[in-house]
Parts: sequence; C-alpha cells; structure tokens
Amino acid sequence: MSTKTARNWLLRIAYDGSAYFGWQTQITHPTVQEVLEDRMSRVLGDSIRIHGCSRTDRGVHALDQTASFTPPADNGIPADNFRRAVNAVLPPDIRVRSVEPVPPEFHARHDAAGKAYTYVLFSGRELTSPFCARYCWQHTRPLDIAAMRHAAALLPGTHDYTGFAVKSKESDRDPVKTLYAVHMKKAASFVVITVIGNAFLYRMVRRLTGFLVAVGHGTIAPDAVALVLQQHESSPSFDTAPPQGLFLERVFYAAADMAPHTARQLPFLAFLDIPDTMSDDIHAE
Repeated sequence: MSTKTARNWLLRIAYDGSAYFGWQTQITHPTVQEVLEDRMSRVLGDSIRIHGCSRTDRGVHALDQTASFTPPADNGIPADNFRRAVNAVLPPDIRVRSVEPVPPEFHARHDAAGKAYTYVLFSGRELTSPFCARYCWQHTRPLDIAAMRHAAALLPGTHDYTGFAVKSKESDRDPVKTLYAVHMKKAASFVVITVIGNAFLYRMVRRLTGFLVAVGHGTIAPDAVALVLQQHESSPSFDTAPPQGLFLERVFYAAADMAPHTARQLPFLAFLDIPDTMSDDIHAE
C-alpha cells in the first residue's frame, strides 16, 4: 500500500454482536473486524487493516465502535461515498455510521479519552417479546433500585478495579482505572445502566452490572463496594452479567464530552426515528 500521500480516516461503527465472536479477528470464528476488513478491501481494491478502539466480547453490541485506517493513496474515493459503498456490501448487522478524516498520527485506540458502556436489564414479571432477549438480561425477581443506586454512587473514582474484573492474558497491565460516572435510568420494564470511564479491565462493565444486580436482589450489601475494591483478584461473591445486554455506546476523543453524557434511549432503539423513551432519571456519579 502506497503511503506517500496517505490519508487517515476514522470510522464510527454500529453492530449487533449476536452472530460474532467479538470484535477482534480470530482464526477460527467470525468477528466484526474480520468482516469489515474483508468488505473494505473489496471496495478499495487493496488489503485493509483497521485499528479498533475496543475489543468487545462475543455477543456484545456496539453503537459507536471506532476504528482508524489509512486508505490506499491512489484511491480518491470521497469518505462518504466510501461509507455508502461499504454498507452496500456489509451484512445488515454491521453498519458504518460515519467516515471522517483525522490527522495522520491519529489512532482510534491510543487517542481515546474514554468510553461509555450501557447495560440493559429487563425487570418485569415476564418477557413477552421474542425480540428483546438478545439485547437484555432478564430478571423476574424484583430489583431494589434504591439499593442499586446507593451502590452505584460508590463505584466512581480512581481505583484498582481487579475485584470487578475477570483475569485475562492482559491482567498484568495497570489495573487502576478511573470511572467518572455511573448512571441508572428506567424505561418501562427496563433498567439501563451506563458506566463512563477512561478505560476498563476485562469484562469489567459486565462484572459491575452483576454486582449491582446482586445488590438489587439483596444478596450483597450496597456498601460492599469498598470490600470488593480491596480485593486483588476477581470476587466470587457475584455473577458476571451475560454479554447480550451490553453495548459499547460511545467512544470519546475529548474529555469534556464525557461529563454531560447520558443514555437517552434504550440502546437497541437508538437509531430508530422515535422520540426519547427514558424517564425517571436515577443516576449516580
């Protein structure tokens, strides 16, 4: 690939992760990155490698995954034409939402200031829709929202969050992260939890959600946050939330954008032309 007049583009991508083994390319299983690179290579007539911001797990969804790459220098296709061409050959569960030029030194992961993840719980007596199960974690037992709100207020800060994570091959990396806010909202029978931070440990948001659900069920006290933060291994006292309720909602490249951010719709409705559905704001930060 010639780079003598190289451009650098930032993609913003949405996908339903149900059919994929996560974002990052694997040898034996289909992934979002693999499909994107294949279709982009077809459109541009050259082998394309993209650098994603976040390695979402199998079954996890995204509203705003980001990736950067350098298109071939001899391909003069405009960014928006490229977006439409790629979407025309992508499967319908992956969409490139936008393509924008960025400085040559820009990197989607290294330059990210933070991320917002949203997790959806269903807390009604009965899940009657066959369409929601792939986008939420169902709970027929009542959740004590007040207790969950109290616990959520104790989560933000700069801490070693190992107790709220799962050990991985990268577990020797710095476990100290900063959570800026934890927001909780109610939408009909859904409880929506949004976590905003500078970075996250492996499965950390799913573990935080599992902890809050345990608090909501009364099996863990809200003040147990402090005890979990003192642990230097994954706590066995609560479950990891399943992947299908988790959405990578937003990637931030300016720290100032994080403070005012909050989810305004159920994430699986975010791109439909309907009014905001959120009510009963019960955020903690």
